[in-house]
Amino acid sequence: MKRTFKYQTAADPVDLARYLEALAEGFAQGRLSLTEDERVFAVHPCGLVNLSVKVRRKDGRGRLSLEFTWPEEKPALPLLASDALGKES
Repeated sequence: MKRTFKYQTAADPVDLARYLEALAEGFAQGRLSLTEDERVFAVHPCGLVNLSVKVRRKDGRGRLSLEFTWPEEKPALPLLASDALGKES
């Protein structure tokens, strides 16, 4: 079962704001759903969510990293919706 999801894109600030709004809505609902090749990668943040923000400048470039961590309420649940249907990842 696949346990990681990675997404990378180049976007303008308006599109980036939309991504952040979608993440905020997912946190507010207690479920983040991300898609990859028609598969849904869903996680359910519960309890206190830890936020780590790291910003740095180097060689004329800036970098902002956000990391969210939380305890999993039910770690035995599949992370991919297709796994719940008995399909292989």
